[in-house]
This record gives sequence, structure tokens and C-alpha cells, in this order.
Amino acid sequence: MFVGNPQEHPMKDDGIFLGYDKNIPLKNEGLGRLLAFLVSGWVRLPDRRLTIACPYWLVGDLKSLLEDHGVSSERYALLRTEEPWWVQLQGRLKAAERRIRPTVHRIRAWIRGESSPEGLDFRRLFAAKPWYLGFLTGLTLAAIAAMVLWIVIRFWLVFLLLAGAFAIYGLWRRITKKRRIHGGQVSPKRDIRKQRRRTKRYAKQMQRLVDQINEQHVVRNWLIPTPFWPEVHRITHRKSIVCPDLVLQEYPLRFADAGSEPIYSRILHTLQEAQQLICYSQTVKSHQLVHGVGLASEQIEVIGHGRVELSDYLKLGKTNPDQAERRQIALEHLRSYQRSFLSSNPYWNRFVWDRSSYVFYSSQARGQKNILSLLRAIEILRHRGEDPIRLVLTCERAAGSQIDSFVSEHQLDAWVLFAPGVSNQVLASFYCLASLAVNPTLFEGGFPFTFTEAYSVGTPSLLSDISMVREKLADGENETGCLPERMLFDPMNPLDLAEKIRWAVANRQELLALQSGLFGAFPSWEQVARRYSDSLRR
Repeated sequence: MFVGNPQEHPMKDDGIFLGYDKNIPLKNEGLGRLLAFLVSGWVRLPDRRLTIACPYWLVGDLKSLLEDHGVSSERYALLRTEEPWWVQLQGRLKAAERRIRPTVHRIRAWIRGESSPEGLDFRRLFAAKPWYLGFLTGLTLAAIAAMVLWIVIRFWLVFLLLAGAFAIYGLWRRITKKRRIHGGQVSPKRDIRKQRRRTKRYAKQMQRLVDQINEQHVVRNWLIPTPFWPEVHRITHRKSIVCPDLVLQEYPLRFADAGSEPIYSRILHTLQEAQQLICYSQTVKSHQLVHGVGLASEQIEVIGHGRVELSDYLKLGKTNPDQAERRQIALEHLRSYQRSFLSSNPYWNRFVWDRSSYVFYSSQARGQKNILSLLRAIEILRHRGEDPIRLVLTCERAAGSQIDSFVSEHQLDAWVLFAPGVSNQVLASFYCLASLAVNPTLFEGGFPFTFTEAYSVGTPSLLSDISMVREKLADGENETGCLPERMLFDPMNPLDLAEKIRWAVANRQELLALQSGLFGAFPSWEQVARRYSDSLRR
């Protein structure tokens, strides 16, 4: 954390508050990727200095996420809560276990007769030293062995009782686990107690983090990237809260489960208490925040997304390859991915990426993402007498879901590939070799990332005809010309989507040329980060 008097610093200090709970994979979340883009631009501003505040459990995932986007931990300061003693102890025990695990495996293999004892290595321990050092090493080992033997003989009854207790406990755990599995019984009381403990621990860590922020006086302007955390209202410094969207308000039936209502209540509480807000589009500001929640228009600022560049992941060294070289690099990445993850897939283990047509959609399987319409369009195109067009998705194929049922019912395993959790290099490669990127979403907080991601590696896009997309196209209407007619489709009409895909695959270069002006209209992430930083001081 930066120390000293803030007046002595010629730079401006900004902060970002993160309060995500445990078990939330930042790399796979759209908000996590947006955070990485924003931080990557923020740390490149010459007159800004960034601090990120988060609970201890987010540190590892946060550093990994930012390193994947080229942001080293030296480029920002970290304000974090301390790990509880039991977490530190658990980490040390796990580290010790990892260190001794190879030795334990060798001893087990020797006892089972699967390998011979490594006597040569033991002799080499002494041969590598002078005779007197080897003699001292032998005495030390003998003394340690004698001490261990004396402890075992002296306290054999204690060790025997401990071993019996551990054996009984392990047997009890196995029996109760089998009962739960076979009986299918779930204890509501146990789940409620567990959830209460987690909520209590989370609230305690949030309070500690907020106290640390209030105690320091260097960073006086804080950005809260989501409205999930009403705890931020206890921060005494100036703060702006980002509201990406209120999709629960727009599609309540698609999120009609027991966990959605408390989340929405927390979001509304955060928004109604906020003094300053930021959103990504005019649609969210006017339709959801002003008319839907009743907030004042003056307290909300619209800051759109920057341009997402994936071309840096398809380079060898520091030189920028041309499109042909980029496609060859992408092909090698996908062949490697094929060997590692698709070797047992009979439909995709020999797929020729650079000679076949496929469309690509990078998204999680959420209610508003409308993946079923895209699957229906692929099913329609499958029965056409033209060249086959396949589909690659980055979402999970959850067993029993609507997506899984549709793929199984229509036998689309050979036509649809699910590739979740891919690296940035593989993601860029999928985009680069795709005939087309398609985004059938029904609702987004801002203009979809997928457009600039695809265009940055030379691939055109089709997008849903939704207000967030129309809003961006209207800003450069004179330049885009006939682009809306070529680029947009009705997300609720799979026939329209199928026709647009068929035309776009056949006229790929024409669509790519039409989209050049739109791509150039997006600012860099440095420009977006500066707007955020300036907004914190208004």
C-alpha cells in the first residue's frame, strides 16, 4: 500500500474495490474480463496510480487473471485483508504435503515391490561431499532415526489410540457419505447452518476491508465495479458504483429461483443508497435505472466499453504478423488444443480448422444469452444442401439443461463443440479461424465484447438487433450505411439468423469491410480508464 502524504505525490491515486465471494471464477466471468481490460488500461496511464482492495481469498485469482492480460503485480498496489490463522496453517500443511508427496509415493512403490530402493541416490548424498561432512551427515541421520524410534517406543500407546481414532473417523465418514449418496438425502438444517457460517465470515472480512480503506488517506476515490456489495456504503471516501445492467428486472422468469430475490434486493439497496453511478449504455441508464429504479439522471454517467484486442495472443515475439501468419499461428494453437482436450471426441478430434466453416460464440450459458436460438439456426442450416456450417461454444454443456436436451434430441454432437474454460490464446485462435462470430444475446449492459474480439483477429460478426447495439450504430450512422441491414438479425427468429449466417459466410470479406468503421469508433482501454478516473473526481 502506498504511504505518505497524498499532496507529495504528483500522480493521482485511484482505487478499485472487489468483494466477490469465494468460488467465483473471475476468469470465466464477463465482469472479471471487463475488470482485466479496465485495469490493463488504467496501469498504462502515466499520471494515475491504482490500488485494488479485496479480501484475502481473491488475491490468487485476481493476480492470475491480470497476468493473463499482461498486467504484472508490480503495476498496481494491493490492499487486502489478512488470512485467518487457520487458513495460513492449512496452506502450510498443503505446501508441506506437496513437498513430501514424491517421497511418500517412492516409499509406497518400494513397499509394494513396484520399484527398488534408491540406494544409489543415498550413496551419492555422501559421495558428493568430503569424507568428514559425509560422516557428520550420517551421524545426523542416525541421531534423527534414534530420536524418532525412542518417541515411538515411549509413546506407543498414544500413537495407537490416535491411529484408532483416525481409522474410526475415516470409516464413519465413508459410511455416512454412502448413505447420503444412495439415499439422496439432503439436510436442510445442515445447509442453512453452513450458509450462515459463510455469510458471517464474509461479512466479517468485508467489514475489515472497509475499515482498512477508511483508515488510509492516500486513495480517496474508489470505483465499485458492481452493485452486488451494499457494504461499500460504509466507505467514507468518495466512490462511484458501476451498474452493468439489471437483467433480473428485464427477464424475471429466466432467473426465477430462490437465490435471485436476495441478490436483486442487495443490488437495489446498493443503487438506492448510491450518490454516483456509472453504466455502459444509455439504454440501461434511461430504461432501467431512471424509469425502472427511479434514480436521478444527473447522478448517472454513461461510459462505454473499449476496444478488445486479441491479436496480441497470436504473435511470435514482438513483431506483428500479417493475417496469413496469424491464421497459421492460430491453427497451431487449435491443433495443440485438439490433441490435449479433443483426442477422445470422435467428431472433433480430426476437424480441419482452416478448411471448414464454423461460427463461434464466446459466452456463458445464461438465461438472456439465447444460445437455443443459435442452436436452432445451426439445425436449420444442417438440412440445407450447402457446405456444412458448424458451431463452437465456450459455455458448459450442463447435463439436463435445455441446451443439452436440444443437442441430444437433434443429434448435434458432430455439429456443435463445447469448449469451456479455454485460454486467451485458444480463444483468439477460435475467433481467428472462424468463418463468423455470432452473438444472439437478448440483452447486454453495453455493446457486446464479441464484436471487437472477433474483428481484431480478422473475423466479421453478426449481432442481435437490440437497443444496446442500435445505440452504438446510431453514433456513426453516416459511416455505417447499410451495416445494420447486413449485420443485425432478429434474435427471436432462428430462420432470420440462419439466413444471415448463410449470407455472411458466403460474403465474409464484404461484411468485414463494412465493419471497419465501427471497429475504429471504439476507444482504447487507456481512454476508457481515464474517463473512469475523471468520473471519480466529479
